[in-house]
Amino acid sequence: MIKLVATDMDGTFLREDGTYDKDRLARLLPKLQEAGIIFAVSSGRSLLAINRLFEDFLDQIAIIAENGSLVQYQGRVVFSDALSKSQYLEVAAKIKANPYHGSAGMLFSGQKASYILEGTSPAYIEKMKHYYANVQIIETYDLMDEDLIFKMTTSFTDATVLLGSDWLDQALPYATAVTTGFDSIDVMLSEVNKGFGLQHLCQALDLSLNQTLAFGDNFNDLQMLTCAGKAIATANARPEIKAVADELIGHCNSQAVLQYLERMVRDEAH
Repeated sequence: MIKLVATDMDGTFLREDGTYDKDRLARLLPKLQEAGIIFAVSSGRSLLAINRLFEDFLDQIAIIAENGSLVQYQGRVVFSDALSKSQYLEVAAKIKANPYHGSAGMLFSGQKASYILEGTSPAYIEKMKHYYANVQIIETYDLMDEDLIFKMTTSFTDATVLLGSDWLDQALPYATAVTTGFDSIDVMLSEVNKGFGLQHLCQALDLSLNQTLAFGDNFNDLQMLTCAGKAIATANARPEIKAVADELIGHCNSQAVLQYLERMVRDEAH
């Protein structure tokens, strides 16, 4: 029996414009709770940004943020795993040295804020503000007001993102680089992924992974989908994600995850 559902955000739960039907989720959550099912959001976005997007529901849901680096349940952090200063400085140097990397900036995602160095293009900064909250522009790395940096993100082109990601994987033995969109990658500790976050959430809730159901569309959802009891991909998912899914549903723009969960609680009620 499913006790926890975890859904990716971009390309899965959210429409392509980054929105979702809040009224519909507000009606759904009590029905999930009645059925004994916990709703979790799982994303590469920062916890600050996810909290802002789901601020009306934080006391009812779980969150797996930063691609599995940070886990929150009912507003309380239950697990975190971060890069050390020497590690994130080396990651920054390797991103700059990456032969497939262009002129895109880098963002450091922390607990209090997200940080981008001065001189980064305004277009990149605006793009990152869509996915991260409290974006700070700083002169040097030393001005980051953080004890914890969970991950770093940067952009490539559609044609070079997989090559750039593979190059960083080879260059950074303690870190892993995953694609989070069709031109973006996140770099974090090698043990960290959404499946890792899901495992820690299950431990905190005393649940088995067999009692979970996960929705996703992109490479950074792969470990979560493969370790969940049931894996579901959206119609717009990458072919590699569809290949590991137990079931395919509609496009993210049709709010297919909400549709699936509404049917699920109806079936539970009967």
